[in-house]
Amino acid sequence: MRLLAFCEAPADFRLTAGLVDRVLREQGPSWVVDNFDMPEVIRVWHPDPSGRAYFDLHTLNEYMDRLSVPTTRGYFNDRPGGAGSSMVRKALRIVRALSKRQPDESIDAVVLVWDMDQQPDGRRAGVALARDEARGWAAFQVVCGFQDPEREAWVLAGYDPCDEAERALLAELHDALDFSPVVHAARLRDKSAGAARNIKRVLGRLTRDDPDREERCWTDPPLATLRERGGESGLADFLDEIEHILLPLLDPRVSHQARA
Repeated sequence: MRLLAFCEAPADFRLTAGLVDRVLREQGPSWVVDNFDMPEVIRVWHPDPSGRAYFDLHTLNEYMDRLSVPTTRGYFNDRPGGAGSSMVRKALRIVRALSKRQPDESIDAVVLVWDMDQQPDGRRAGVALARDEARGWAAFQVVCGFQDPEREAWVLAGYDPCDEAERALLAELHDALDFSPVVHAARLRDKSAGAARNIKRVLGRLTRDDPDREERCWTDPPLATLRERGGESGLADFLDEIEHILLPLLDPRVSHQARA
């Protein structure tokens, strides 16, 4: 299965790829589970033209110029676009252009992950318009992840203290915030650096800004825990999209029905 990711930064791709692998490895058909010691047999991430493992959402115009993708404007299935509609339209047309240029390396699915910042409802609706439009012509599937408000919310959902020092630190932050930053990470929306409810500050304190400690937040807890804690931040929905859209590509006999 050939996948292509659109993200905003290397840390976003690292998290995205890790979550995709976990769902494939733990919920996929038996042949996937049995062969995941060689993940490249199961899935390959299509690199961008510079060799980066993902396509950067900030440089879509550069990709379009490089691939001679024409700019498309106008409505989306007779509806005006919303926040992010044009961006996602560009991204998906870039993928179509790549597939035409490299038919032997056609893309099976696009995984697009985007921070919601301060406009979660608008961005989700805008992305939905562009994805619905693409269903009329795309030969690939599209998985969307909405990090609300930012990547750090998904990481916090998997934070479990591993020693007394971490348990004390989490308790201290819980008391200061008056809510659990692990269960309610989506409430950490203050953009001011150093603010009590700045999500980067909170995650940095809990993990001591250690990337390996961060990674354990999405590799160690059960997927059920990530789903339970990630309802507000969009993580649960993303895990469901991986399950319902990507798993059938590995085993068409399996039909994954969306949860209510």
